[in-house]
Amino acid sequence: MVNSKSIWQAPYRPLFFLAGLWALVVPLVWILPEEIALERVSWHSSELLFGMAGAAVGGYLLTVLPAWTKRGPVPPAVTIIASSLWCTARLTAAFSMHFPHLASVIGASAYFVFLAAVLAVALLKAAAWHRLWAPLGAAALGISAALSNVYGLNSIGSPWGIYSLLITAIGGRAVPAFTRHWLVRTGTQTPFRDRPAFSYLAILGILAAICIRGAIQNISGYLLMLSGAVLLLQMASWQSLKAARYPALFILHIAFAWMPAALILNGVAIIFPAQFPPLAALHAMTMGAMGTMIAAFMMRSASVRNGERLILSRPTTCAFRLLSVSALLRVFGDGMSAAYFEPVVAAAVCWMAAWALFMMVFVQAMSRHVPRPVFSAASRNQAYGKRESDVRPYLQNTANRCAVGRPINEA
Repeated sequence: MVNSKSIWQAPYRPLFFLAGLWALVVPLVWILPEEIALERVSWHSSELLFGMAGAAVGGYLLTVLPAWTKRGPVPPAVTIIASSLWCTARLTAAFSMHFPHLASVIGASAYFVFLAAVLAVALLKAAAWHRLWAPLGAAALGISAALSNVYGLNSIGSPWGIYSLLITAIGGRAVPAFTRHWLVRTGTQTPFRDRPAFSYLAILGILAAICIRGAIQNISGYLLMLSGAVLLLQMASWQSLKAARYPALFILHIAFAWMPAALILNGVAIIFPAQFPPLAALHAMTMGAMGTMIAAFMMRSASVRNGERLILSRPTTCAFRLLSVSALLRVFGDGMSAAYFEPVVAAAVCWMAAWALFMMVFVQAMSRHVPRPVFSAASRNQAYGKRESDVRPYLQNTANRCAVGRPINEA
């Protein structure tokens, strides 16, 4: 059983729960009969971008905030307010026609405004100037949510650009850091270079493409393709194939690899829309890069810690595979349409099955003590707040049931 008080012990717990729940529920509009489902395209796009992804981003940023500021944990009241505002935004989106216009705009954006304010105040007090991209990203999502409520998501374009910047900034630092530490701890003698300047160059390219897209379409397409190529060069020395021996690390490599692929595909779709559909390229960014990266970090928070090793259970491994299949179906499925096969429905079923498996594991993980740190492996004492002798039998039994691949240490 999950103790109601334990839910608020860390921001990621309620917000990741809401993200996973919403990721499971929203695609139902593609399965339910059209006459009883909400407006499919705009509602499901908005709710996955601002609802599911918004909760995941908030859960991640508020959870890592104490490590950035060195000022202690985020108070439970902040987590409760953030979760409540997120729920208010979902109700506002569902019943916006019944609210005054100003109330709808405030309800849609209040969660991101609150998130940006909390992050900005904490980072400014700690003089962590190099982290101010986090509140700026949250504020940009709040503005995008407000504008989408006024003009509609299709009128302003989806906020994929903001998420692509966040994924590049977060994943571009976390994936090589985890990999380098793992290589050192396992004594793997292999060359490793991060080259973070490539991430910064890709971010500049994405920003430039966003700024000029409305004026010079072809140039923005080439900028996106160049940014994707730069990220591929950055990943070239990350030893991704060697990381395949450690599933908890390898899924991060797979998730981040979707980003350069999505940037290149979106660039191709802008320049040659007849050869590659823009909608398919957009799903490479949202379901591929965004969906898998969110899932990879959320799965790490729910993994069992055995010393300095994260253990992916069979359900979470299966869930990540289903998410990857779902993204591939949505990106390339149009070419496989047949009388008895609907790629959109098949992608939705795979997506929902993946998140159902994840939720099963995550709910069980919330009954345990909050691991410290949350997103990387920790000692048994840190992870569970108990003596090593108290948790060894539990870890051994869990490892026997859930281990995937050979045991390998991680940072």
